[in-house]
Amino acid sequence: MKSLLRITLLGMFASAVLVTSPYSTPTAHAGPIAPEIELNSATVQVVHNPTPNTDVLNMSLNVTDQGELGGCEGGDDDFIASGFSVTIFKGSCGTQVGLAFSYTIPGYVAHHIGSATYGTYFALKPPGTVSSKIVALATPANTCGTWNINFQSTGQDLEYLDTNQISLVLNDSDDSGPFCFDVNAIIGNGIVKPHHGVHRARR
Repeated sequence: MKSLLRITLLGMFASAVLVTSPYSTPTAHAGPIAPEIELNSATVQVVHNPTPNTDVLNMSLNVTDQGELGGCEGGDDDFIASGFSVTIFKGSCGTQVGLAFSYTIPGYVAHHIGSATYGTYFALKPPGTVSSKIVALATPANTCGTWNINFQSTGQDLEYLDTNQISLVLNDSDDSGPFCFDVNAIIGNGIVKPHHGVHRARR
């Protein structure tokens, strides 16, 4: 009985030493993880038109890709080479109430003028279109790049986006995200052109 008690106490002491040892494996604790994609600035405009499926989405974004721990993974963290995906929900990131728009640009056609690099993209998104231009800016230290992105989608049904509070979700081609950002959108109606009847010349 004494031998059993001695073994039990030694086991408890060894366990206590292992836990308090600086070489023991600490318990994992989940902490905040910095997003790989940073949204530095965003302007989002939604134009509602009276004719169905003719709404317009305009976005101007400035983004930085921080890369992953292993680096920039070549073109996977280059928005011009491999594109990105964008999704818009009604409501904030914490209170999303419905999907309103989603699109993935698989990559841009790159253009080089001197030391400047930019990309262009155009495609159908029935019943409308998507067009975008991206410009590479100076790359901040320890990042994979910063870009200005102009994005427009025409001929869409965006009736569901009727409040300024939206959540903008971005992801890169290697699916590092998604990363959600709260944005106040500009919601407005399109200009209705007045109808001009045919006037016959008087004789």
